Amino acid sequence: MKAIILFFLILVSAATAVVLGAFAPYHFYSKALYSGIDSRFYKIGRTNETYHKGSYYNIDPMNSVSSEAEDLWEVFHFTDFEIPLPVRHPMFVLLPLIEKRKERPVLGAVFKTRGGHEVSSFKVLESFKFDKRVEHHKLLELPFFKNYLLTIDDKTLWKDLFTRDLNIPSGKLFDLNYWKSLWRISYQELVYNLYILQLRSEFFPNNATNLSYYTNKSFGVIELVDKNKLDLGLEELFRTEIIYVYRDGFVHKLLLKTRHDHLISDSIRKRMMNALEYKPSDESSSIEIYARYKGLPYYKRVSQEGMIYLYAGWSHVTDKKEFLKEMIQFLERGNNSYNYLAPLYDYSYRKFGTNFSIIKNNLKESAGERLKRKAIEEERKQDEDIKNTNTSDFDGEFENEDKKVEYFLKKAKESEDSGENSNTLYKD
Repeated sequence: MKAIILFFLILVSAATAVVLGAFAPYHFYSKALYSGIDSRFYKIGRTNETYHKGSYYNIDPMNSVSSEAEDLWEVFHFTDFEIPLPVRHPMFVLLPLIEKRKERPVLGAVFKTRGGHEVSSFKVLESFKFDKRVEHHKLLELPFFKNYLLTIDDKTLWKDLFTRDLNIPSGKLFDLNYWKSLWRISYQELVYNLYILQLRSEFFPNNATNLSYYTNKSFGVIELVDKNKLDLGLEELFRTEIIYVYRDGFVHKLLLKTRHDHLISDSIRKRMMNALEYKPSDESSSIEIYARYKGLPYYKRVSQEGMIYLYAGWSHVTDKKEFLKEMIQFLERGNNSYNYLAPLYDYSYRKFGTNFSIIKNNLKESAGERLKRKAIEEERKQDEDIKNTNTSDFDGEFENEDKKVEYFLKKAKESEDSGENSNTLYKD
């Protein structure tokens, strides 16, 4: 009898061990996801709960309208995107937004109503290489799991980054349905989820409040929250979103800000998302945009509309000093507000030491640039003086042949008297 009881105890213990062993990975995964884990197989700190769940993008939260007259907007190739810009809109204007960087400036624009209230803005952020390799995690390097991860194509991975729900079912310990629901999730799926979690924690901002995927465009969209305002209990006026576009191994980003519960702002957001497309920056686009600009009537070229054309064209050749100079000086001929020109002034001064203004009270330049300008002006003045001086060194300027002979005899005598040698460059 004792032998039978012992046998059953061993059998129950073995079965329990098998069950616990089978479900141990789910405990491991749950700990990694919700509280962080530090083991020799996988290591990650406590992650933002936003990273645990994705969704699909809702482009129309306010049922706003964007069916305005098409001639109010034009789509421009602006840096690395095709973006709709308001060339002649009656309700708001566009102001350049420029941030100096070591290599290429970060460019964007601010939309303001005619009364001066900001309703929206965008900024083209720096791109980065999307390295899908996740190192220092032995779990992900195990052949069984690594081979599975390699079967996931880029399109699926990109979508899952913004839509996949990493949460696992919760339930009571003795609820059979709970254990069945866990068992339906394979170990490979658990590891894939941990891989997604790792990528999200590495590449996405830590102040993300929502992850979503815009199916029509294959864009990832992340909504951000200002934690400082949140901590102070302040209400955020603007919705801040980063649009992620994946192309050829690189991720390209655009930051879009729109006012909450504001029909005009939401209309801008809808139009931007519908028309936005990735297109690599190219100098040829600058030439094409400039040609379109030159086809405008003069009064439009020196207006807000002309500024948008020039700004979009310059976005592809930001290293060309002369383009920026021409843009500023030509726009100064119109009735443009100082607010339009101020960002251009500020950037050109910080980049080149002068704001290139031809308006005396607006001109700002460093000492070095002022010296260069004065030297050039002096040189031009001397050239003008020479052109305006009447000399007698040319045949056509003598009254007659006798006067010409008399002039050269006089010059020859003066040369002999002075004893100067025309080949001597320096004299002691």
